[in-house]
Amino acid sequence: MGKGKGADIDKKYVPKIMEALVTKDSKAQIEEQTSSLYQHEDAALKAGMGFFVEELLPYLGIEGKVIGFAPTELVHLEMKKFLQDFNLVMEDGSWKHFEFQSVNEGAKGLRRFHAYEALAEYQYNVPVTTYVLFSGTIRHPMTELAQGEYTYRIVPIIMKNKNADKVIGELQEKLAQGECLTRKDLVPLTLCLLMDGTMPLKERVKETFEITKKATGISTEDISKIEAVVYVMADKFLDQVDMEEIKEGISMTRLGQMLVEMGRNEGLKIGRTQGRSEGREEVNKLHNRLIKEGKYKELERATEDAEYQKHLIAEYGIS
Repeated sequence: MGKGKGADIDKKYVPKIMEALVTKDSKAQIEEQTSSLYQHEDAALKAGMGFFVEELLPYLGIEGKVIGFAPTELVHLEMKKFLQDFNLVMEDGSWKHFEFQSVNEGAKGLRRFHAYEALAEYQYNVPVTTYVLFSGTIRHPMTELAQGEYTYRIVPIIMKNKNADKVIGELQEKLAQGECLTRKDLVPLTLCLLMDGTMPLKERVKETFEITKKATGISTEDISKIEAVVYVMADKFLDQVDMEEIKEGISMTRLGQMLVEMGRNEGLKIGRTQGRSEGREEVNKLHNRLIKEGKYKELERATEDAEYQKHLIAEYGIS
């Protein structure tokens, strides 16, 4: 990763953050989404880490300068793959390994993290420290495990110890005073649904989009990335009725305008040839793919140009 704030992230490290936006028409699809609920949250968290790592680490109280991303796929001697959530290469040559937990696995999770650490240290000859970001209702996770003559420990980050009301309130106050908001100010909003606080989750999402709509001093591309991560987190935590209300409320945001335009294009040329429902599903899949890859210019063009939209659907092999 480059040193500048706007440095591009290698696409192979950007996870799928918009899977939940695809139309769900069958019971099997709904059941599949339910079974992957926690993977959905983890994907959004990894996306946020990939986009805004320079701001998130200090916010989470983690010191050190990041100079790049490390591999997250380790191969055991028996050819069993160990897939980690996120690895960062630090300036001193060490790695910071991140895991995102929505359920408290206890000793089982610690043994898995220990195996990740040991394999990474052995294969890449680097010291590794594991940080586990606990979300949901987890407040008192197991953080150490006796291993013979020594004790294995992870560094816990308890999201419920942070307060969304305070985060949102401070940003609203800065806007009221005419201050210019920066990436550092706005990035914590991507985690606000995981925090404690009295503000209802739906209201947190609404206030987040109100803040991003008024924010200056940050690029429109970064605003779109923040909105995309928040949107996917909202899709995990809110019910369908609340999500429909959120979609209406974000109509004036950059992401909202893209969603509206996508909706207007549903069932046009694609819908006429393949049926309205099939056309809607293909457009949604294309929408997800472009946001996932950060191709916001292509997304905007696809909302205005039906032929280009059809071209992209064919190019990506969406069916």
